[in-house]
Amino acid sequence: GADTDHSSILFDVNSANGVILKGTTNEHWYKIGLKNVKTCSWSSDHDITHHPDSKNKVTGAKIPEFEAALSCVRKSHFDILPNVPMVGWDVAFTTKGVMILEVNLSCNFFRGSFDVESYVDMVDQFFASLDLMKHQGKNKKD
Repeated sequence: GADTDHSSILFDVNSANGVILKGTTNEHWYKIGLKNVKTCSWSSDHDITHHPDSKNKVTGAKIPEFEAALSCVRKSHFDILPNVPMVGWDVAFTTKGVMILEVNLSCNFFRGSFDVESYVDMVDQFFASLDLMKHQGKNKKD
């Protein structure tokens, strides 16, 4: 890969108001080889507040058009993937508005905060519905 692969700062965002919180990295996840088992850090702190190059403060800024981005991904999700319980949407904020870049069907939270109770409830409901469909399918075969 390129020198920039997996070298990034992941800033958490308050999902209620679009304010950027502290950031962290994940490059330590991509250390490969047995030589790194003992020296690789298995976690990182959310302690980054400034851009590493410009030194501008990032934490505390509000994402412009945050509500438009939420609206765009919600509509896209319900229109395109209504039966998929969770996906990750990459968006770009352009001079023409919010644009979808891609959808990640194997999304994760990239070290962001989220409502754990709601997430666990959603996963539980999803697997319960799959289990119900499985049993209904068995009954139809009988």
